Amino acid sequence: MLAQTNLIGVAIIALGGLLVLTSIGVLVLRNRALGRGPDIPSAMRPGPSDAALETPLLHKLQGWGVLLVAFFVVWFPMTWLLEPSRNVSQEEEFRRLALERGRLAVQPFSEENQLGVGCVRCHGPELRGGVIQAGEGYAFPPNLTTICEGNLNGAHPQIATVEDIYQVIEQGRGQMPSWSIRYQGALTDQQINDIVVYLIDLSSQNVPFENNICLNPDAAERAVELARQNGTVLERP
Repeated sequence: MLAQTNLIGVAIIALGGLLVLTSIGVLVLRNRALGRGPDIPSAMRPGPSDAALETPLLHKLQGWGVLLVAFFVVWFPMTWLLEPSRNVSQEEEFRRLALERGRLAVQPFSEENQLGVGCVRCHGPELRGGVIQAGEGYAFPPNLTTICEGNLNGAHPQIATVEDIYQVIEQGRGQMPSWSIRYQGALTDQQINDIVVYLIDLSSQNVPFENNICLNPDAAERAVELARQNGTVLERP
């Protein structure tokens, strides 16, 4: 019994000594690690200087600023240089779409061609002129494949400019009714524009450039002067 009690006492003394040694070791190591005097709580320690706080942020902002300026230095000239070709490409695409819509518009309306207006019913299957009954007689719708020659050859005495083509379609002339919804017609400005674009393209394949009032300003001036001489200048609304 005594021997057991001695063993317990030795164990307690050993544990106590170990605890003391451990505490001393921790304090020594901690003081060595700090090495800067007394242990001051973090909340009570002096904060970093303004330079230490602001300099890294300032450098970062300056770096991003330089990159942004460099981006715009490259982007603005590139945009300026590419914009004309981009505009031309867009205009060509718009014209291509207008030509296709105009090509469909001059054909009769059908389930397959719901853009059809039916210009060919009066102006002939190829728009080269037709014959229609008008009252007790007949009318002869003109050849639209030469519309851009205007009054220079006498076939289209009321046409001297592209604006005249629009006006005749919109308001009508003679046996031709008005087609614009602004004059109790059935077509929007976009539809009429598509038809005119198509007619200009079609007639430009048949009319020499020197007599093409749609493409040649000199020819348009001659046609306007001829219209003044003949008294066939169309009145503008």
